[in-house]
Amino acid sequence: MEESGSPSRPSPGPSQAVYTDIDGTVTAYNTIFEFLRFDAADRSCAGEAEEFLAGLRSAASNGVPRSVTNARYFGWWRGRSVAEVKELGERWADLQAESPDTWPFLEPVASLLDAHAMSGRRIVAVTASFAPALVRVRRRWPQLELLCTAPRSAHGLYTGDIEEALVGDAKARAVAAHAAAHAVDLAASFAYGDHHSDLQFMALTGESLLVTPEPVTPEPVTPEPVTPGTLNAPAPVG
Repeated sequence: MEESGSPSRPSPGPSQAVYTDIDGTVTAYNTIFEFLRFDAADRSCAGEAEEFLAGLRSAASNGVPRSVTNARYFGWWRGRSVAEVKELGERWADLQAESPDTWPFLEPVASLLDAHAMSGRRIVAVTASFAPALVRVRRRWPQLELLCTAPRSAHGLYTGDIEEALVGDAKARAVAAHAAAHAVDLAASFAYGDHHSDLQFMALTGESLLVTPEPVTPEPVTPEPVTPGTLNAPAPVG
């Protein structure tokens, strides 16, 4: 398990939370796409996987909404055992941990999350990904709570359908519901994202940061402050 090296800090109490996107914000790769590739390699169907992913990319480039392409993604898992895919996620996380330079976490958000975690704040992933693809992320931040896309299942098998794609306004609704359920003070909380579709949930918190990572390289990226007056750059997390 990968561990953070942040010093211990006093807890600010459970009323503060950190809501963060994952792909392109915390990880330098798309978790669900790369998890699908891992599955395809495991089952010797890499060509089929690339054709499937190319179809999703083509749809996106032709203006198909992200919510639709995200829903289509889960068709790959139709008929698969939920338990099998969960175990696959554990094996993928083991492989990633063996090659951390190949599967880097992104700065500055990873270090900010380390500091938030040591300060006792709730850490909440707000992502269109799903739990089996996020095992390595949860190993680094064991307290991580998930607001993610939920694939439907029946009789222990994935149906290929989802409850709702967690993108755009769905992320904002999920964050608002989580905050209400857990008495989170959103004005005292933090949010991180990397895409304009994240701005809706980020606008709910008192401090936020929109970053522009470059997933093709493991080097730290320079944070880009969001528009003044709309969102604020994060205060120190001590």
